[in-house]
Amino acid sequence: LTQDSNMPAVTDPYAALASNIPTNTCSSYPQEPGKKGTPLPSSNLLSGTKALGTTTFCGDVQLTGNVTLTGTNVIVIRNGQLDTNGYTIKTDTGAAATIIFSGDNGSYTHAPTGGGIIDIAAPTSRAWSGVAIYDDPSLTTGVDISAAGNSPSWSITGLTYFPHSSITFSGAVGKATNGHSCFVMVVDTLLINGTGMILNRG
Repeated sequence: LTQDSNMPAVTDPYAALASNIPTNTCSSYPQEPGKKGTPLPSSNLLSGTKALGTTTFCGDVQLTGNVTLTGTNVIVIRNGQLDTNGYTIKTDTGAAATIIFSGDNGSYTHAPTGGGIIDIAAPTSRAWSGVAIYDDPSLTTGVDISAAGNSPSWSITGLTYFPHSSITFSGAVGKATNGHSCFVMVVDTLLINGTGMILNRG
């Protein structure tokens, strides 16, 4: 075994994808209320069958029912989380989705949350080809995930990119229902709990 020192840093092959994130058009960032507070606007609540195309959400997004995505979807969430809220967001047969978290460092959460299921297949062409979930590499706070693959559960085909996140991986990741067996995770720090696993299912 040979130890080499002073090796050059490895270039992040995915950081340049941030240039494809749509320009920010948000003027405010509604957040989920606690026990008291202003509810999220209806534009930040999702349920049913959706063809979102390229859509930017300002602030938190919450599922209020199961969501089936049709077509090719690029979902940008600025200064907010994706709260599955016990429901499932999935791509339909032949559909694809990339979920992007972007915005500002501060008190915001830039991550998937909630006790539901993310069941998506990444696109196979165009700018976000192969990318299922992408954290803007400029984000360094609000990006940690304490129960990845478990809350919410992950059935994902494609890349999950969290370059500055500390992730505790607790669940089992399988392929998307309507995708292939292909899963990549990029993180800063990864802790795998006893139940954490990646399943290879054809």
